[in-house]
Amino acid sequence: MDFNNKYETLDDFISSRLNDEEVGIWFYDNGLEKFIIKLPNHIIRAINQGCKLEMLVGQYFVSEKTYPVIGLFIYDHIDNPLIVTQSSNFLLEIDALKLILKRGNSILLDFYDELGVPVLSSNPTLSENTVEIQWQNIDTEYNNDNWKKVLDQMKLDFDAKNYQDFQRIENVSNAVAIQSAFITDQNITTHYLEEKEGDQLEKKVFVPLESIFKINTIFLNPYFNSSGRKKEFTDIFAHYELGTFYIESKVLSSQKAFDKSISKQQDNIKKQILKAVNQLAGALRSVSNEISVFDSKSNLKIEINKGLVPQCIILVSELPSFGEWEDFNISIFKLISQYNCYLNIMELSDFMKIIKVASASIEKLDYYLMKRAEGFETTKTFFYKTEVVFN
Repeated sequence: MDFNNKYETLDDFISSRLNDEEVGIWFYDNGLEKFIIKLPNHIIRAINQGCKLEMLVGQYFVSEKTYPVIGLFIYDHIDNPLIVTQSSNFLLEIDALKLILKRGNSILLDFYDELGVPVLSSNPTLSENTVEIQWQNIDTEYNNDNWKKVLDQMKLDFDAKNYQDFQRIENVSNAVAIQSAFITDQNITTHYLEEKEGDQLEKKVFVPLESIFKINTIFLNPYFNSSGRKKEFTDIFAHYELGTFYIESKVLSSQKAFDKSISKQQDNIKKQILKAVNQLAGALRSVSNEISVFDSKSNLKIEINKGLVPQCIILVSELPSFGEWEDFNISIFKLISQYNCYLNIMELSDFMKIIKVASASIEKLDYYLMKRAEGFETTKTFFYKTEVVFN
């Protein structure tokens, strides 16, 4: 792709990348030069809580051309770090990188979440200059073979911890949380550091969904009455004339989860998913028993069509695709068969991808989720990423 002809400004380029990419690192100059980094919300939280982070800036040479590269190592799992790599041939972005590196050892990092919303800003320092990028030889034309060589070389160097030709930073300190307010029917505000991660995740899911559904057809934390007390029905409930949607969002419940091994984190995720399965079963059972459900905002009764096949969605902050998961099949398929529902278990980033390609169409959202759920029933595994192919 020729970014130099496609985008007129750096703002256009960055906005497009933030919208299209699940993760990434970009170089930005708006009078205050900085790196813009997009990561899942739970990774940003781990960084803010002290998770070890390394950032490397350097260059590679292929066919007498120079490729500026950047790598990010995030030790969210103590035995399996997340690695994000990036390079660019977009001239305006490369000019921004020049300015960033000329600032000396003081740089700015802005972290954006799955919604493309800024949530954290930090001012770490680069190491002393150990590499001089040859700016005059930068390759500004996309060449697939050359870029493949660059990415392969980056992987080899990072696997071998061969960093002597890179500038680097380690860890992030003095980070400042950014409060986000979304102008919606619910007027939702998220307090990044103050709120529980689960509460924040519910709001971040609700905001883009509310832009798709009509007013008074989507509800955050609806409830029913039980023994004189209000009891949550589900995290999010939504409906339209052809479908109903039950959404439960789950995150790692412990603080500083990155201090735990992968197996311990996996056990925690299993518990959260099974808890969500039981909560969805309870919600579907309530509807079958014609128990009244109310909007937590207006306290008005929600009319739920029992004749529609429900879409049940369990969103998790992360979903490791390794380990023993067979014990889940019994509980999950029991829910599907008992209540004749569609079920999807997915990461928030995958759900956001479906929302984007649905292009504000409830019917498309319903269809894509239905097809994904059918894939789960066919393959007997929920470990796959969603890709929508247009004819």
